[in-house]
Amino acid sequence: MRRLIATTTLVLVAALAAGAPASAAGEAASGEAYVPGELLVRFESGAERLIELPAGVAVEEAADALAGNASVDYALPNYVAHASSVPNDPGLGSTPGDWRRTQWNFLPCGSLCAPGGAIPALEFQARGGLNAIDAWTVLKQRRATGGKGAIVAVLDTGVAFRNKKPGFLKSPDFSRSQFLPGFDFIRRKSAPLDRDGHGTHVTGTIAERNGNGVAVTGLVPRAKIIPVRVLDAQGLGTARDISAGIRFAAKHGADVINMSFEFSLAVDGCGKIKSVCSAAKFAAKRGSLLTAAAGNSNGEPVAFPAAAPKVVGVGRTTKDACLATLSRTGNGLDLVAPGGGVPALPSCGSDDSLFSRGVPIFQLTFDGPGFRTFGYPGFYEGTSMATAHVSGVAAMVVVSRVLGPNPSPAAIECQLKATARHANEQLGQPYDARLFGAGLVDAAAAVTSRAPGC
Repeated sequence: MRRLIATTTLVLVAALAAGAPASAAGEAASGEAYVPGELLVRFESGAERLIELPAGVAVEEAADALAGNASVDYALPNYVAHASSVPNDPGLGSTPGDWRRTQWNFLPCGSLCAPGGAIPALEFQARGGLNAIDAWTVLKQRRATGGKGAIVAVLDTGVAFRNKKPGFLKSPDFSRSQFLPGFDFIRRKSAPLDRDGHGTHVTGTIAERNGNGVAVTGLVPRAKIIPVRVLDAQGLGTARDISAGIRFAAKHGADVINMSFEFSLAVDGCGKIKSVCSAAKFAAKRGSLLTAAAGNSNGEPVAFPAAAPKVVGVGRTTKDACLATLSRTGNGLDLVAPGGGVPALPSCGSDDSLFSRGVPIFQLTFDGPGFRTFGYPGFYEGTSMATAHVSGVAAMVVVSRVLGPNPSPAAIECQLKATARHANEQLGQPYDARLFGAGLVDAAAAVTSRAPGC
């Protein structure tokens, strides 16, 4: 048998030498489709052997060269299977996996981004989705399932991360183990509990648990969250508290700092919020990537702190990858991400069998009186929601090691921008950098391979 294998390899090399040059091995979107340099060969005797191909011999050409060999029954690539990454969370329904009927924002674009039938239509797809499913698969292959190893600080209205008598309950789709010690800069206490719902919703997009049969999913449910309360029950916060919150997060090791808020347009430069811009530079120097909401109104420019140096400014798009109305554009806009709502361009987008035009972003948060009732309020849409998506994908990039260990904030930002979708067929309207920044963030592309120059 060894002699037969050796002879087969020699015949294979000779056959390829007379033909066309070998091509590179094929790859699936989420990694190798088959093992490079290996071929499974079954001989007419009934024995199957794994043949390691000589350098420069590609798998597909090797299989073709052996197809007519009388001593070979078959010769096939050594295909790679992977565990399904689709969680069993039911979303708004009761069927496991039906979060995909709710969270269009996490779905792949599929055939909608491949004109001419290049990709078959998927059961669950959305042009405006960021393809979390394939990204989860890559993270699992890289031993960073669910974003394990990342630390994300959420500067917001607080988070429903623990029970506290008499008035507060933990969100049923969070685990206490997900959270690191935070701080409440409004009340100057160590328990930054949510008194609004906004912070819990934002944190849900980043890290709501998945695969537990409860509610919907988050992008990096195994990341650690640092809850930092810098906005009060009305969603208002001061430059003093925000700058303190940024420094707290950076000092406590945050890889990503999410800031889903904006100052009024009267703040038109760092000169008016010097403490915040100084804190942002401090955090970036310590290795934290900062993201912030571009602003929920029409027009230019982007609001602060999104427009500040060292901060990634995020606008919002709809389920059809259209620019959403009430999303600020122009200078300071770095990326866009799913934020829900209706398109700013009336002709962009349409209803379909799964998602209506103008669908919001659904995450579990307060939905009723007090801070003890949870549900899926349908009014959460905006650049706040979009910012959380970019923070979640940034955390994926950190732990995927696509940029190596301990990537700098500048490298992470480069990777997010370089892999963002900006081709016209991948958006609901023609690409314009003033409207879309570098493009629509793509989680799978961001974690799969390093972009040139990043």
